[in-house]
Parts: sequence; structure tokens; C-alpha cells
Amino acid sequence: MDKGAHFFRCDFQVHTPRDLRWSGPSAVTDDERFAYGRSLVEACRDRGIQAIAITDHHCMTFLPFVRKAADQETDPAGAPLSPEKRLVVYPGIELTLGVPCQALLIFDADFPNDLFSLATNALAIMQSQGSDSKVLDTVRLNSITTFEELKKKLDEHSFLRQRYIVLPNITGEGEHSLLRKGQTGKYADMHCVGGYIDGEFSKLGAGIKNILAGKDKAWGNKRVAAIQTSDSRRADHSTLGVPSTWIKWATPTAEALRQACLAQESRIVLDEPKVPDTFIASISISNSSFLGPVDLEFNPQYSTLIGGRGTGKSTVLEYIRWALCDQPPAIIDNDTPNYQARRTRLIDLTLRPQDAAVQVNYVLNGVSHSVRRFSRDGSIQMKIGPGDFKPCTEDDVRALLPIQAYSQKQLSDVSVRIEELTRFITAPIKAELDRLERDADRRVDMVRESYATRQRARALARSLDNRVLEARSVAEQAASIRASLTGLSADDQALIAQAPAFNAANNVVNSWQAGAAVLAQRAKDFRTSAQSIAVALQLSPTEPDEHTATFSAARSEFNAILMQLLSTLDATVVKAETISDPEARRGENPWSAWERQYQAFHTRYSKAIQHSSSHAEKLEQLSTLENKLAELARDEAITREQLNALSGAEQAYATSRADWLAAKKVWDNLVDAECTRLTSRSGGVIRVSVKRFADTAKFVELLKQSISGSRIQGSKIEALGNSISTASDPEALWLDIVKDLEALALFDRESAPNEKRPNAPNLLSNGISVGDLDKIAATLTPEDWLSLSLINIGSCPIYEFRARDQEYIPFENASAGQQATALLKTLLNQPGPPLIIDQPEEDLDNPVMIEIVNQIWKAKQLRQIIFASHNANLVVNGDAELVAWFGYRIAGDQSRGMIEGQGAIDVPTTREAIKRIMEGGENAFRLRREKYGF
Repeated sequence: MDKGAHFFRCDFQVHTPRDLRWSGPSAVTDDERFAYGRSLVEACRDRGIQAIAITDHHCMTFLPFVRKAADQETDPAGAPLSPEKRLVVYPGIELTLGVPCQALLIFDADFPNDLFSLATNALAIMQSQGSDSKVLDTVRLNSITTFEELKKKLDEHSFLRQRYIVLPNITGEGEHSLLRKGQTGKYADMHCVGGYIDGEFSKLGAGIKNILAGKDKAWGNKRVAAIQTSDSRRADHSTLGVPSTWIKWATPTAEALRQACLAQESRIVLDEPKVPDTFIASISISNSSFLGPVDLEFNPQYSTLIGGRGTGKSTVLEYIRWALCDQPPAIIDNDTPNYQARRTRLIDLTLRPQDAAVQVNYVLNGVSHSVRRFSRDGSIQMKIGPGDFKPCTEDDVRALLPIQAYSQKQLSDVSVRIEELTRFITAPIKAELDRLERDADRRVDMVRESYATRQRARALARSLDNRVLEARSVAEQAASIRASLTGLSADDQALIAQAPAFNAANNVVNSWQAGAAVLAQRAKDFRTSAQSIAVALQLSPTEPDEHTATFSAARSEFNAILMQLLSTLDATVVKAETISDPEARRGENPWSAWERQYQAFHTRYSKAIQHSSSHAEKLEQLSTLENKLAELARDEAITREQLNALSGAEQAYATSRADWLAAKKVWDNLVDAECTRLTSRSGGVIRVSVKRFADTAKFVELLKQSISGSRIQGSKIEALGNSISTASDPEALWLDIVKDLEALALFDRESAPNEKRPNAPNLLSNGISVGDLDKIAATLTPEDWLSLSLINIGSCPIYEFRARDQEYIPFENASAGQQATALLKTLLNQPGPPLIIDQPEEDLDNPVMIEIVNQIWKAKQLRQIIFASHNANLVVNGDAELVAWFGYRIAGDQSRGMIEGQGAIDVPTTREAIKRIMEGGENAFRLRREKYGF
């Protein structure tokens, strides 16, 4: 776990068997008290409680036993828990003060046991003997009538000073609460920054909530953090943690609780907190000529890197971006920094000479992923969960482990890059867009396949028409010759007259045999697929421990279907091959019988026509025609069966293209919806809309390439693209133009010289001349048209900036500061991958800094934030969960930096580092106390 602050589920009012109102058996001996401690620790574990305060009335007797039980807790395997996983036990006392009210006095979690009695003595608390089963009746500390007096009494003792926090009872207007009539002055003047509630905050009245929120002037507009407690005092622990409060700290100290109260929006929640489950966990650098070896962990919420200029903050962020293959924006002009060149130079100068590797550990939805990148050749390896490192590509890393990152001053440059602005839309929905892109690619492949099938079907149809036409001509020629034969007997004439019927019947039989061949092949193909499924079924996982019978029955039923199908397919192949395969159909069956019958007829027919010896030349011609007719009949039968097999090609193509167009609409609708959300997240400062079918650049470029050599002016093609993007219904016009282009691409003057070229009215009405249509028809191929028709006419987001109420200007016309502020607010208000920004304050105007700070509190619930910053307000009042501070390895030598330390704001060394390093650090902490009325 990183050294920053994390949420702990807490119950700060837990009583023991010494309590006078305890429900359950007493515990007097050390063994009994330790047994209670163990049962309490176990109950906390069962209920997900991670920290408790033992706060008996004016008594601390049970604390050592509970502490011992927590220290000795083991995991399910019996191994001792590591310190960070143990239950946190805060020592405490519930005081009854002369204010009058009750209050919890809570000490550092490591407050020594041997000082407990000194603490109670400091307040002159009368206690029963430790061996007694119960405490004495609570005696009000009437000498303490204000919280200032309580603080003075405690601070008289150095061993207590700065090691405690006082939380008064703020449970509505109850008899023990500070919020009773007549207590306004004491509430307004107290130093306490938090208070406790017996029960749920939601049950307090609206007036009490306003007081605690600092909205009641009569109560000094003093805001106090509310901490829910259970007031648990039952042996069965049934009320433990009901309710509880989640509080954030790095180390369990009273100061950590005070800091949490000072930043309650960020550090105290009454319901389970929202913490990003996708985040960068750490970076490890084997060596660097500038920083040396580096191991740095990050908090899942908000981490900041601070230090003087040139100490390495930006370098670490660039290493992260390099390891995760984050692509720097392309350089557009000489006024725009070349981020790619900068990073390449950094890697070449600081990592490659050391042959160093950078490893980033990234948690994706709770699953650990590690990326390791080598400086010598830029190669990458990735490990998922407990698996091994395996080679991967940059695209793999970007797709699986995305980040959103900006270098110094880069936010100010965003507006000049449409792709950078578009990232604001696509980043939160990248996973969905990636899925849609994969789906679109799959649909494009299906369109290509179905188009090829459609073209094959059309070619077969044309071939069949040609065969039918030729066969009709040959048949009529043969019939004419037969009719011209003379000198034949009546029997011969009758036999010759049967020839057309026999030939037609044989053609049908041939078509059946060709159809059987197609069926046999398709059955074989289907059997291969079914067999693959059957093999996969045998390799399916073993039955689960539960519901084994149901799982087995389901597999058995599916297996039975497969076996039945395989058997049917085998029988189909055998029967079909008996019909289609000459070798297989030998023997006694209708097919061999027909062949014998047909051959016998032809033998008799040949003898009959030989009787007309005076027509030898005609007989030879007739024989040639009949052989040709038989060949045409066989070709027609095969072609017809092939065409029948492709009978759905036209519809399949239309369906696949419609599916592709529908997928594009889904993409556009998703982006459109995200634009609406982005506008909302920016508070209306940025207004984003989508102009669909607006980017025709790729379409225009490919059309130019496809008709290169046609001598059509490029300006006409560009104008055609502009007509699409500016049309009232650009999609409809684009579809019409694509349709016209297809007609021209399919037009073949050589194979059909008498056909008229298609009119292409949509091209004509958008600047393409009649002569140009001829040129397009002569150069555009169906294959080129297909690629052209599958070009995605992109949508373009339109960005506007709200200059004043209801008045928007183009985003690029806003000042750099206005742009950066609006964009940063939007980034902080949207979920997404980890957000990394190097010195965001460089892009911001100072007056908006506190607004940004307030947004950070909410933002870190939505996404991980990592900033490198020189601005103390971003770090302190933004309430960074983790601060890493950088320095120079040798004072005054800015050639090498180092990480001097890391921790959270509730840790004294971290606060001192912030004050020492950051200009305005002391003021930032003062603002933390004063800005919100503390």
C-alpha cells in the first residue's frame, strides 16, 4: 500500500463490559477481558470495521486487552496479519463535561498503555479499581465549563499535547448534546473541528444540519465535521458499526482525524466512499542518469509531486507516459511545442545510457497489470494478475491501460488540435468506442465478403443467361436439322422425335446430381464445425462443486444434440455422394439405371440417324450440335446449382451494409450523448455539438486515387466532398452519391457495347459533368468502389466557449487561460482513466484556483489524479492523499534530482516539506484552517 491517506471504516463509540449499561456478562479477569477483546476484533472483521475507538465513560481499563487482541489477529491460514491490515484501535474516553455536554477524547492510536492512568489523572477523573467489574457512576467534570478550559488542562501535560482530539456530542438537541439552547457561544468559540453523533446523521433535523454546515449565523457560522457512531455496548456486538463513518488518514493519529475534519468533503463520508478502482499503483525505474533508481507508489485518488524546478517531477510523469505508450500530440506548427521530440530526447539522454527499464503497475477494475518497457529498443512486456510477462504492442497497452495526460502548458495548446479536444469526448467512453470500432471492423469484413459473394452471384447469373441463350440456339439448330432428314422409316422418325425429351430429362438429372454434390460439400463443412464444437465440449471445465447434476444434465443434452447432428450429416454425405459421385453410384439404384436407359436410347438414336446415309454432312453437324448441347446442359446445371447456393447473396450484402451503417449510427449517437454530458460537466462553459458526416477528407482523397489518370479536376472532387458535408441531409446525399458511383463502376462498355451508361443524377447535380461520368466509368473499378463505399465519413465535434450568459463564441477565440480553465474543470468533472497533468497552474488564472480546489475533492472520487505542481493550494487545499517531494542530490547542483520523501498531509514530515519547498505553503495551511471557518 502507498504511504498516502486511505479510507477506514470507523466506529468511535465502542463500550466494554465495564460500562454500567452493558448488555451481557461481565469480564473481570485478564483472560475474560482478553477474550472480550478477541470477540470484538472478530466482530469488527465480520462487519468490515477497520478502526474503532474504545470510549468507556471516564475509564480506559479495557484498552490494553483490545489492543493485544488486535495485534495478535491472524489470517484464515493462521499467519499473523501485517501491521497495515490489523484493526486500528484508538484509545479514548467518553467525558461528561461541565460545558455541559458529553465529548469523546481520542488519543493517537499508538498512545502508550502506561500513560492511560496519567491521562485520566490529568482531568481528575475518579475511577474504580481495575479489578472491579464496573466503572463508578459517572461524575460530571463541573470544573470544565468550556472547551478552551479542557484544552488548557490537557496541554499542561507534554505527554498529551498534540496527541488528542476532542469531539463534542452534536446529536441534535439531546440532553448530552452541545447543540442545546443556550450553547451558541460555546459552540462558536470552541477549537473543536468535529463532533460525534449517537446514530445516523440523516435523522438530524434540518436546523441542526444547517448549524453543522456553518450556515447558521446565530451559531457563529461555524462548520463542524459530523462523525456517526454506534454507541455499541452489547456482548453480541449486534449494534457495532450501526452506523459507522469512513475517515481517511495515512497514520492513525489524532492529528490525522483533525486534518480529516478540516477537509471533511474529501476525508469524511457517511456512506461507503467512492474510490477509483482503475489507477496507476506505482512506477519503478531500474536506473536513470538523472534520478537514479526510482520506486514510487501512487494513491488511487489524488497524488502530487512537488519540488524545486529541475528536481525530476516532470521527468517521472514523462516516464509514466512513455511506459504506458501515451502518444504525444503531433506537431502542427512552429509555435506548438514538439512534445514527441522532448520525450524522445529525455529517454535517449537519461534511460538509454543506463540500459534502463521502466515498469508501471496499473490496477484495472481491481486486477493488477504490469507494463515493463525497455529503453534500449522500446520493446514492451505486460503481465496480467499472477501471470508471466509476455511481449505486447503499444496498441495493446493503450487499449487496455489508457491514461489522459498533459505536459506543461499543454492544456493551453489543446484548442488548436481537434484531436486533443476530441480526447475530452472519447476518453470517458474509450472502452465502448474501442468495442464499437472492433465491431465496425468486423462488419466491414462482412460487407467485403458479402459483396464478393454478390459479385460472384451476379457473374453466375450473367453466365447462366448466356448458357440458356446459347443452348436455345443450339437446340433449335439441332431440331431444324432433324426435321430436314429424309428417307427414314416411321420407327426411326419416332425415335428421333423422342431425343429432345430424353435430353431435357437427362439435363434435369444432371442438375440433381450437381445439387447433390453441393449438398455433400456443405454437409462436410457443417460437420467440421459441429465436430469442433463437440471437441470443445469435451474440453469444457469440470463440473462446479455446487449444482453438479444440473451442469452435467445440460452438457449431456447438448452432447446428444451434437451426436444426433453428426450422425445425420454423415448419412447425408453418403446419400448425396451416391447421387453425385460416378464411382459411388455404381450398382443398383435409380441413378445408374437412368444412365443405362439414357445410353441405350442414344445407341438406338445413333443407329436411326445413320439410316439417312444421304445426309452425311448434316448428320455430322447434328452430332456436333448435340454434343455441344449436352455440354451446355451440364454447364447450365452446375451453374444453376451454384447460383441457387448463392440465392441469398443480394439480401446478405444489403443486410451487412445496413448493419455497418447502423454501427456507425451507434458510434455517432454515443459520441453525441457524451458531448451532451461534457457540456453538462463543464457547467455550460463549454458547449459541444456534433456535426455528422462532416469530415469527407478521406473519402475525397480515396476517390481521387481511384480515378487517377482520368484527368478529372481535383477541385471538382473536393467540391463533391464539400457538397456532402454542407448538405441539409449529408447522410442521404452521401448514400446517393455512393449509389451513382457503384453504377458507374459496374458499367462495362466492352462486355455490353449496346448498353447506355448510367445517368448518375446525384453526381451531375453536384458539379460532375457528363464527360466526367464517362471518365469515372472508364477508371473506377468495383473493388475501388467497395473501398470507397466503406470510408467512414467522420463526424466533427463543434466546440464553443460561453463568453457571457447565453452567448457563445468559437472555442479557439477564447483566451488561453479561459480555455485551460474550462478544460481542466471539465476533466475534473468527468469519469475516466487516470488523469496526469504537469503543473496545471501554469495554464490557470489565480482567481479560479479555489474553484479548481473544490472540484478536486469530487474529481478524485471519479478518477485517479496525478499532478506535478508548484502551487501549494492545489496540494494542501486540494487535499492530496499522497505527496512526494523531490530535491537535488547535491544542494545547488541541478543536474541530478531525487525523491526525498513521500507521505500524506496528516503526517508532520509531509506538512513541513510542503512549507519548506512550496512558496505559499504556510499560507495554504492557514487558508485550510480559515477559508472554511475553522
